[in-house]
Amino acid sequence: MKRVNLVYFSATDVSKKYAKAAARAFNCEVKAYDFTLPKDRDPKSAPTFEKDEFVILSLPVYGGRIPAVCDEYVKALKGDGTPCMIIATYGNRDFDDALVEMEDIMNACGLVVTSAAAVVGRHSFSDEIAGNRPDKDDLAGMERFALKVIENDFKPIEVGKIPGNRPYKERNSAPNTLMPVTSDECINCKSCAKRCPNGVISVENPKLRVKDASACLRCHRCVVYCPKHAISFVGEGYDKMVAGCIARFGKPDKENLYFM
Repeated sequence: MKRVNLVYFSATDVSKKYAKAAARAFNCEVKAYDFTLPKDRDPKSAPTFEKDEFVILSLPVYGGRIPAVCDEYVKALKGDGTPCMIIATYGNRDFDDALVEMEDIMNACGLVVTSAAAVVGRHSFSDEIAGNRPDKDDLAGMERFALKVIENDFKPIEVGKIPGNRPYKERNSAPNTLMPVTSDECINCKSCAKRCPNGVISVENPKLRVKDASACLRCHRCVVYCPKHAISFVGEGYDKMVAGCIARFGKPDKENLYFM
């Protein structure tokens, strides 16, 4: 391979970590296309890949699907029979139809799916759900899987081998009403605003929101990266939702699954 291309949306770095782990199996140039931020998500800037390149597409699972915010950019990717691996990262609940959705999109874009992985990472809502994932074993396992893909000479995966349903699970149509709240501990470093994947937080004043709640992805990127822990999601409704998630799928941690 001339180059390995990492294409990922990774609000809290889980998808990024798995993609980079897979890339370690290759002895060639590695190029990253991180489209987590709005400025990097223009479909017109989506890359085109050649036959002698390899693509690793790594996306989180939101409600059993790839995030809607990723749709336009991912569908704008172009290949010329370019082999690829698809990785769905999820917070210990289920990956549902995200992998087959990614498979269909890649095929439609001219890429050839050779392999797929459904892997566990910390749920964005709580450290009590897969809080230490991915760990060293997870990342080493991903690297070993990529080595097997290389040994298999990048052969296309058999149709129907990747689990999932068509038509895909419907996205949750209920409007989001939750927004992060900033406390007086804020030091105006603007880390949250600069990192927000949907441009919800004001850069001029991080305590303000420039979009309504429907634009918030609840990805918790702002929470994770705040150096003063000054931003959080609060409220009885949110607390009940988190408690429900912990009760339903907080334990045990699921095993990573690989398909080729």
